[in-house]
Amino acid sequence: MTDTPQHETALDGDQQQVGALYAKALLGSAGGSVDEIVAELEAVVSECLGKHPQLEQALASPRISLEQKETMLDRIFNGRVDGKLLNFLKILCRRGRIDSLRAIQVSATVMREEQLGKQRVTVTTAQTLGDEQREQIKHRLRDAFGIEAILLEVVDESLLGGIVLRIGDKVLDGSVLGKLQSIRTAVASGVQNAIRDRYESLLSSS
Repeated sequence: MTDTPQHETALDGDQQQVGALYAKALLGSAGGSVDEIVAELEAVVSECLGKHPQLEQALASPRISLEQKETMLDRIFNGRVDGKLLNFLKILCRRGRIDSLRAIQVSATVMREEQLGKQRVTVTTAQTLGDEQREQIKHRLRDAFGIEAILLEVVDESLLGGIVLRIGDKVLDGSVLGKLQSIRTAVASGVQNAIRDRYESLLSSS
């Protein structure tokens, strides 16, 4: 799993539903190899289907028999990916769902991130973020919401300064994060003052 800057992937509602259904089944059957299988699935989508569209077309073609498709999968992936993932690809071919593989991969990645306590946050800025800015944003989100953020970066040159973040269905701008940090600091300061006052009163009464 990687935390390198990412961009959002657009999927329609049907794709998301199918992707979530099959991704849940894949993760449930992965056992202790879940991280390896998720990484291998990402490689299959990006390196194989992405760079060799004729492979995806062949696997989805009704003119090619299921036996031929499974033989093709064995020749390409046997010994190169986990056996559970290879069987999963064959199941998709049998059910005519190989065209949903990208949606499944996106859903599986997001589900695994959530299992690990991570959450995707869309960050929209007028210019590309630097590494230091990314770390500052992650730090603020960790302090304010207690989440380990994976940033999905969007550049919108029409955005006049500042920053806009989307966490699930919540949309925040930079000022909200600043306010949250100020509130957190004020609360911490208040607690510290109360402890100090209580300690001093104990000393004076002894």
